[in-house]
Amino acid sequence: MTAEPDAVTETFVFTCGDCGHTWERTFELMFFTDPGRPDIQEYVDENDEPLSSPLAVAVCPRCGSRAVRVSSPGSASPGPG
Repeated sequence: MTAEPDAVTETFVFTCGDCGHTWERTFELMFFTDPGRPDIQEYVDENDEPLSSPLAVAVCPRCGSRAVRVSSPGSASPGPG
């Protein structure tokens, strides 16, 4: 793999389907290349923790629900705080 991957910053808006809480998080999406294999992507959160996808592991910080809808900034209407 390459020593220094290409990275882009992505921000997502999360809305809980149970309690309506809305929050936003920014991640770095890193692209690794390895000859002979497809490109590999990895997200890194604000704490430099790698995760496969913030979309798959979203949990509401208010109520703990996994019924979370994800959208891009500006496309979600804020819920009750």
